[in-house]
Amino acid sequence: MRHPDLDYSTPKVFSLKQKLILLFLPPIVIAFLRLLLSTCRFEVRGREHWDRACNDYPNLWMGIWHETLIASAYFHRRSGFHSLTSYSFDGELAARFAHRLGIEALRGSTSSGGAAALIQLLKAAKKTKLLGFTLDGPRGPRREAKPGIALLSAMTHAPVLPQATAIDRAWRMRSWDRLAIPKPFARIVIAYGEPILPPPGKATEEAREALRAEIERSLNALHREIEGQ
Repeated sequence: MRHPDLDYSTPKVFSLKQKLILLFLPPIVIAFLRLLLSTCRFEVRGREHWDRACNDYPNLWMGIWHETLIASAYFHRRSGFHSLTSYSFDGELAARFAHRLGIEALRGSTSSGGAAALIQLLKAAKKTKLLGFTLDGPRGPRREAKPGIALLSAMTHAPVLPQATAIDRAWRMRSWDRLAIPKPFARIVIAYGEPILPPPGKATEEAREALRAEIERSLNALHREIEGQ
């Protein structure tokens, strides 16, 4: 669900070719993904952590690695999750993909429009319960959490829920994140870790860095636990 006080648009002006791609590609790709992933078998672990986080806290940040975006977004489709994409053409394309899955994308990034993105995410934390975040996006390094999640968690006093995904059979893109596209009839494990609470009060820079490192360690440990099984 979109909120009127939040910004889902981009100031970028796109070429005619880009506009046509934005118009026609998202429905085609999402239809393909729905068909593909409907053949896959999902297994959920740590459901009690998800239930606890949703029941006990008014707001929640869910952190994933960028490479698991496709399977995670599909699994959490129609959840009303709010996330973040850049102002760029690729960001606009990603936002339209997400919208068709029932996930909304605010605009801005850590590399472009960072201040605006921070403001939008803080506003969103007051208006929606669930916010998703690719901790190593948009350009990596792979499986290294950037400082933004710790800052947002500390400023909103909301916990971070690590969510890992393991796919037994997948195509891997030749990109920095090795984005995973599940193959037909793949087994996909969706695992939640324990909610990670921000430090009380106004967090110092050292406390935020400790939180960032804890989130990174927890998510990587969760991946090691489910990968290869």
